[in-house]
Amino acid sequence: MVASALLGAFGLALAVGAAVGLASGLEYYLLPYEQRIESELRFMYGPGAGLGLFYGVFGTFLMCAMLLYTLRKWLIQVTALGNVVHWLRFHIICGVMGPVFILMHTAFETPRGLIAVGFWCMVLVALSGAFGRYVYGWFPRMQGGQALAWSEARETLLDLRGELVAATASSHGDQIGQAVSLVRDLDMQAHTVVGLWRLRGEMGRRRGEMNRLLASAGLPPEVQAHARGMLHEQLRLKGGVESMRVVGRLFRYWHLFHRPLAGAMYLIVSLHVLTAILFGGAIGTLMELFT
Repeated sequence: MVASALLGAFGLALAVGAAVGLASGLEYYLLPYEQRIESELRFMYGPGAGLGLFYGVFGTFLMCAMLLYTLRKWLIQVTALGNVVHWLRFHIICGVMGPVFILMHTAFETPRGLIAVGFWCMVLVALSGAFGRYVYGWFPRMQGGQALAWSEARETLLDLRGELVAATASSHGDQIGQAVSLVRDLDMQAHTVVGLWRLRGEMGRRRGEMNRLLASAGLPPEVQAHARGMLHEQLRLKGGVESMRVVGRLFRYWHLFHRPLAGAMYLIVSLHVLTAILFGGAIGTLMELFT
């Protein structure tokens, strides 16, 4: 709960900072390229000056901070480092806001030369990351965020059904049985991305029907909330089981595309940063900005 609140505050702070930066430099960003060269605002918002350079440094820092999620996955057994799901959310926040600050660093101008390759790699990494997050969301997972194998997901599903039966033993209605059948009878294997969309729609329909049945089952409020949570978890696991074949295949293809692009991006950015430090006077410009 605390970690989720901190991540929310972190994301909000980045979004507010970016919005303030965009608002302060809007006059410059809206100028045609020919007029920017002669504008005094270029010394503050241009790619290699003032705030423009700071945005580049900060955006690069966020893109590098994304790698902490990869490190956390390598140390998956070290529970003291926190929940993997929270690290994934941190990774997503940095992956969204990092490119925003990089765009502000470029002053929304099209980069040229080698850094243009790195820029478009960054764009493709961000877009493929969004798709990868969608695919990753289909994997059955434990509460800690660790992905489950097919057999483990089936066992977890059976355990949840047993827990649900015990929690609703005092109910005399048929609504509970009907709600359970909505999970048990879900037999809609996805074989394509379109199949995943259809499966998600069917799961949403069944989730709404479950809520209606539980509301009419005459359960005490706390038992009803507990039963709803278990049924939703069962449905999520069942959907993951039904989609596991296509999701595993898509995830393998995604890794083949995403990782090389990310590697190329980090390599080109490293060269760009090194050049800016050695030949572009970046450190001196930043010191002048904060002194």
